[in-house]
Amino acid sequence: FDLDHFKQINDRHGHEAGDAVLVEIAHRLRRTIRTGDAAMRWGGEEFLVVARGLDLDDAAALAGRILHAVGGTPVLLADGTRLRVTA
Repeated sequence: FDLDHFKQINDRHGHEAGDAVLVEIAHRLRRTIRTGDAAMRWGGEEFLVVARGLDLDDAAALAGRILHAVGGTPVLLADGTRLRVTA
């Protein structure tokens, strides 16, 4: 998955804010996937999740949990700004 409109975060809030968003999304992702799953940054604002052994319903449920983890709570920046991030 990739983060929506990530370039706008960097352009409006600076690259430090963009980096903070990436770090926070990575933390949220680690808390959402199973212990045996793998997650990694796959590009600028792209992430890859490898979750083996899931049927279609379980994969869809995992995708829903990831989307909620990413977008369910705004990311709080160091200056107090709350950014709504979606994927």
